[in-house]
Amino acid sequence: MMPTPMRILSKGRSWLAGLLSLAATMGLPAAAGEPSGSGGTSVAAGFRSPVDLAVTADGKWIVTANAASASVSLVDIAGNTVVDELAIGRRPTAVACRGAGRFVAVAAEAGDLVAFNLVNGRLVTAGRVHLGFEPHGVALSPDGNTAYVTLSAVHRLAIVDLVALQLVDTVDVGTLPRWLAVSPDGGTIAVTCTGRAELLLVDAASRTVRERHLFQGLNVGQPAFSPDGATVYFTFTYDGGSYPAPGNISRGWVTGSRLGRLQRVGSARLEGLTLDVAGRAVADVLGTVVADSGGSILITAGGTHELLRLDASRLPWNQISSSEVMDASLASDADRFRRIALGGRPLGIRVFDNGRRAYVANALLDAIQEVDLRTCTVVHTIPIDREHEPSAQAALVRRGETIFYDAQRSLEQWYSCHTCHHEGGGNTVTFDTLNDGSIGTYKTVLPLWDVVHTGPWTWHGWQTNLRMSLRKSLIESMQGPRPTEEDVAALEGFLATLQPPPSPFREADGGLSPAASRGRELFASDRAGCANCHAGRHFTSPELYDVGLSRRDDRYPGFSPPPLAGGFRKTMFLHHGKAKSLPELLTGLHGPDKVSGLPPLSSQEVDDLVAYLKSL
Repeated sequence: MMPTPMRILSKGRSWLAGLLSLAATMGLPAAAGEPSGSGGTSVAAGFRSPVDLAVTADGKWIVTANAASASVSLVDIAGNTVVDELAIGRRPTAVACRGAGRFVAVAAEAGDLVAFNLVNGRLVTAGRVHLGFEPHGVALSPDGNTAYVTLSAVHRLAIVDLVALQLVDTVDVGTLPRWLAVSPDGGTIAVTCTGRAELLLVDAASRTVRERHLFQGLNVGQPAFSPDGATVYFTFTYDGGSYPAPGNISRGWVTGSRLGRLQRVGSARLEGLTLDVAGRAVADVLGTVVADSGGSILITAGGTHELLRLDASRLPWNQISSSEVMDASLASDADRFRRIALGGRPLGIRVFDNGRRAYVANALLDAIQEVDLRTCTVVHTIPIDREHEPSAQAALVRRGETIFYDAQRSLEQWYSCHTCHHEGGGNTVTFDTLNDGSIGTYKTVLPLWDVVHTGPWTWHGWQTNLRMSLRKSLIESMQGPRPTEEDVAALEGFLATLQPPPSPFREADGGLSPAASRGRELFASDRAGCANCHAGRHFTSPELYDVGLSRRDDRYPGFSPPPLAGGFRKTMFLHHGKAKSLPELLTGLHGPDKVSGLPPLSSQEVDDLVAYLKSL
């Protein structure tokens, strides 16, 4: 018995040994300026989209990691100009400086850690280490000889010897690790994970996780140590759990922006501070640095286009997930809390000149901004050069990208499209968006990759016009101002550029492993029946199916098969997210015995099918 169509709609050490072997034998990907265009980055021709930056110790040079152009750029600070650009591989996400003129950068989709040097005003590649498995964040030991890199796809922390340019070890950490920081003494690595929102402390000497601290949130940002190493700060989005009615949004019951703190002495418990001001919230916080010898905390808020500055010594800390809006006395006290308008999408941040200056990578302005922290003003904006002016289509895509990351498109600017669809993908919590006409029906967030080709839309597939779906989301889920027709067209144009991230579970030549090859045959067979619903290039179908998961009070019966590409990133499966892993999915609620009345899969069949699904 196959799934029933409802209706037709128009359109450990052994692991490390394997990784070390793979790193030694795998061919290096091309890095010749290839635009990324996948995993949520813009493909608009001519744009760079700097997402992170590093400053040399002498304050003369900045290097930026450019997500859209697969490159790093060298900026002469005195001249406020870009003097060189070096292609390093698809979607750079982070860069760090090792001293006066040595750098490392992560090319996430290329899977590489790239080392390069500043030589006579030019950037020269020194070597690279292929890590695979979606490296994302990078931090260096105080002597600059060791790099720590998060491997998001396999939930590990990689340790790289930068002198020998070799991977030497990995550490199991939390689910979807992204950002990290090293304590001033080099003894502790703080890692933030966004799968299960948590902060981990890793002992650098023993290479073991010393502490785990869980909290309620998503999209966890960059951690930062105080100068004495006694406190770790980090940003995250709070998951309030309520549906997006205006009253719930205004109270911070849907989402909120938070600064977290862990003091490593005494009780060592997490504390939190809401960053949202009543009537004028903060959204999509990410970059965090400590300045003024520990006196100030600086935070970039990409969704609300600003830099926040807080007095670290005079803040009303609470429990990690307590207060919903900022205390009015703090919100009105410019000495303790300042909001510096930057525009665009500020992300990576570094401080210099004893905390008197901050440099911010602004992805949507295609620029580096220098902020005078004494006057809290932008004193210089340094464009990251384009090869040519963008075409009309590229400009349309960029406008849509700007709308996607703009929290001012929501009520009181509490959240953006990106808040739920992180970098264009899905998320790690369930939301009630009111999209299916009911209240209290929480669902996982579907990725937007290839969305223009995978209609009908929503879990129940009831929306058959993408532009109408986008308009409905902006008005009802976001509770924001009504978009113009040009806004909707631009947003659709940006979404058309979003492609699934390349799987890091492929072989060196891009092919399938033996297990994944067996899984592909099983996927297409009547034994598993997967391809009956998940078919074609996008692994979906225009039909709706009864897979045994409907409720009697569902307004829309049946389900639209979600596309499967990029599933290796997911932390929950099915519309309600009750399956927490692919093996659990295939042996539980979505096994062949539940969906098609066939015998359950054997353990070997599950392993093979999982290997294939992770390769998509």
